[in-house]
Amino acid sequence: MAEDPLTRLESNSSHMKTDIQDMKADVRSVTTQVQQLGKELHAFKTEVTKEFGAVRLEMATEFGAVRLEIGQLKSEMATEFGKIHATMASLQTQIVQSKLWMLTTGVATVLSVAAVVGLKVH
Repeated sequence: MAEDPLTRLESNSSHMKTDIQDMKADVRSVTTQVQQLGKELHAFKTEVTKEFGAVRLEMATEFGAVRLEIGQLKSEMATEFGKIHATMASLQTQIVQSKLWMLTTGVATVLSVAAVVGLKVH
């Protein structure tokens, strides 16, 4: 016995309704999963932003400490070079004074020798 076309249409229509309901359920499930994924992605983004902020803060702190140490080193170097310059200036003064003493002593010795030789010659 051949099925009545109307019965076949109703049967096909019923299968299509079931398929459509299944597709709606699948779409709702996918929508829920996408929403959950969006929440997880937002949480991940927040965590990454927080971690990068912590890294930036730590780097800024470390660079600040390095800059401070460099500044202290420059200050110490300037102080030490100042001491070296003062010592060198003092040494230069002592050298000049020694040269003058040696020159004066030498001239006095030559004059003394000349006076002694001059006394013996006369």
